[in-house]
Amino acid sequence: MQLRDRSRGASPMIGLTPLIDVVFILLIFFMLASSFLDWKGFEMSVTVMDGQARASSDIRPATVNVDANGGLSLNGEAVAVSNLAVTILRNHAGASVHLRPVNGADLQHLIVVMDALGRGGVTDVDLIE
Repeated sequence: MQLRDRSRGASPMIGLTPLIDVVFILLIFFMLASSFLDWKGFEMSVTVMDGQARASSDIRPATVNVDANGGLSLNGEAVAVSNLAVTILRNHAGASVHLRPVNGADLQHLIVVMDALGRGGVTDVDLIE
């Protein structure tokens, strides 16, 4: 039995070319597999209400209160987020909507409500305090 002498041969070389090929293939895979999100922003205006402000129209605005638990009330009456836009369009057509966070409402709840209003076709939404 003849064994190879380890000290006689050169150390094995590890080629970097296959590693670079694999990295490029992974890079191309992730570039093609990923999708770039379509970011849509909310257009909103902040209304600062003071005692001297007057309404520019005779239509009373609809006020939506969002509490800390995500509960909604439309002009004091409880309403579900799924029915909010329909109710506003039916009962307060043409009125602006004032969205008011109360009792430390979570920002995520506000975003859910604003998204529901936007999807439902309500466009005139103000965030008030």
